[in-house]
Amino acid sequence: MGMKIVAIRIGDRYGPEYEKYLEEKLPEYEFIWIRKPIRDDVLLQWNKMYGMSLDIDEPIVVMDIDVLLINNYKELFEYPVKKGQFVSIPGWWRDTDKKRYKINGGFFKYYPKDCRYIYNKFMENPDLWQNFYIKRGIAKGPVNGEQYFVEDNVNEELELITVPESWVCRWCAKQDIGVKDFDLTKWKIHTTQLYNQVTGNDYVYLGGEFHPDIKMVHFTHSTNKPHDWEDYASFVR
Repeated sequence: MGMKIVAIRIGDRYGPEYEKYLEEKLPEYEFIWIRKPIRDDVLLQWNKMYGMSLDIDEPIVVMDIDVLLINNYKELFEYPVKKGQFVSIPGWWRDTDKKRYKINGGFFKYYPKDCRYIYNKFMENPDLWQNFYIKRGIAKGPVNGEQYFVEDNVNEELELITVPESWVCRWCAKQDIGVKDFDLTKWKIHTTQLYNQVTGNDYVYLGGEFHPDIKMVHFTHSTNKPHDWEDYASFVR
């Protein structure tokens, strides 16, 4: 098999169809599915830290499953990474006043041995770190903050690289995603404006197609699922 991809599907929030989708999109890679916590005190997406414990001398990808892979998406997975480097997607859509954070936790590519120090630090006190960024108002609870933990610690010893901003976007599947006073139309306009500002591209989604530069569409937020999107079927071929 080719490169290993670590992905989390714990609990019943996402069904097995998410595994099937990714495996059919990426048949040349070997998926490592984490379907139960690596330890009882490690919560949900924090189990992505498992990838940093692997004893292999080749790069791996660690990714979220609430995504669509479109256009020439394999360029993202083939993005070059050297030892001492850590590749991530940028989170240009994040509305935060913490400007020092720039990555999104939906896609990482790295050499596991380079990141063992990050894994060890987390596993020494998972409860501390799983609450650290929530308590400081950087992330929203009840479970969150792993991307900030990773970014802070990568910057201590590794070279952080983000793929081009035009390659990724966030999208919303429906009006009701559990966010108070959320207006889907206004959100789409705002997201398109942000995308234009950071990339120069004039649209995100138009006429049933995402911009050809986009390779990964991330449906972030626990109730915002790609399979709930009315246009989802047209992207599953």
